Amino acid sequence: MDTVSTLPSGLRLVTHHQPAAETISIGLFIDAGTRDERAGEEGLAHFLEHMAFKGTHRRSAFQTVAEIEALGGDINAETSHETTTYSVRMLADDWRTGLDVLLDIATAPRFDASDIALEKDVVCQEIAGSLDVPDDRVGDGIGMAAFAGQALGQPILGDDETVSALTADRLSGFRARRYASAVSIVSVAGPIEHAEIERALVGAAPSFPAHGVEPRAAAHFTTGRFVEARDSFDTHLALAWEAPAYAAEDAIAHALAIQILGGGMTSRLFQAVREEAGLAYTIDAYPLIYADCGLGVVQTATGAHQVGEVKQRIVDEIRRLADDMSEHELQNAKRQFRASLAMSAESLSGLAARNARQLSVLGALRSRATLEEMIENASLSRVRDCWTRVASDMRLAHSAVGPSQALDLWLD
Repeated sequence: MDTVSTLPSGLRLVTHHQPAAETISIGLFIDAGTRDERAGEEGLAHFLEHMAFKGTHRRSAFQTVAEIEALGGDINAETSHETTTYSVRMLADDWRTGLDVLLDIATAPRFDASDIALEKDVVCQEIAGSLDVPDDRVGDGIGMAAFAGQALGQPILGDDETVSALTADRLSGFRARRYASAVSIVSVAGPIEHAEIERALVGAAPSFPAHGVEPRAAAHFTTGRFVEARDSFDTHLALAWEAPAYAAEDAIAHALAIQILGGGMTSRLFQAVREEAGLAYTIDAYPLIYADCGLGVVQTATGAHQVGEVKQRIVDEIRRLADDMSEHELQNAKRQFRASLAMSAESLSGLAARNARQLSVLGALRSRATLEEMIENASLSRVRDCWTRVASDMRLAHSAVGPSQALDLWLD
């Protein structure tokens, strides 16, 4: 059973009560991410997440982790383009310690100058590692191409220059703009009663620095191009088009069509590019969905001399899908979606994240039964109509990383 309440501070609490579970997942989800950074702050939201583990006014960095691990639990954090998440997973009996540590690192981080300097080196190593992985780089590139000049399109890690320029004042300034109770959600999944968590939160009275939150700039799709030449055998490639936002009417129809296009080994793209032509080891299509916009993405890698043929096959399959999508393909995609819902229902962390996302974007929860009904109600004609609009528009953003002679073929 899922329960939602709002505390006097404006902080929202959502719980999924699963009495048979022995463990509990607690997450603090804050609407503060990469898209909220100003020019010159790229990577700040992610760096701030790192600094939460460098100590608070009550705990040292070691104590923060040791209190959780001594109980057999684990603590983690993650930054996305729209959200920063702090989470713990532990035995249910120890939930009070987990909640206390989470609130502490999120509301009272200590920005010591020596810790900031040390963590800059760590994050710059993380950036270097990401740059070494071509499929990561082409994935970052498609965001920069599709949302050119916008914070939403910037890599979550930032770059060496922007990270090196971060200061305690900048970190505090970002918190003052974005860390507020009204845009924060505590999401819990496990055997604990909602009222018990609620009482603990009211008693703890977590304090965030921001009272009002700056409105986010609306994102707009661009047909940008990102290319990076490097000496490699493979050329890593991505295409993106504008897709429905999280709560948009056609979001499920579009996602089902993408599943048919490139969601697995039986998908059209895998069969056409890998199995029939042997042009790539793998190829995938997937949606990137945000609160107010979205992308459909195709990503693959191939030899430099095959780039032009791969692109042509991708475009052909996108257009062909609008003409001859079958009921059999749609039913298979629906089964895959329903299976995914069932599998995610077996993960406490997944349930907590799903509930927080729905509450943040929709302002309410969608039950699994409601989601399954929405999937089932997506008719073939509706999914075809949605995909016909994609295929007829074909405004594409491009990203490519590989030998220079292959890049022009991709952009052609």
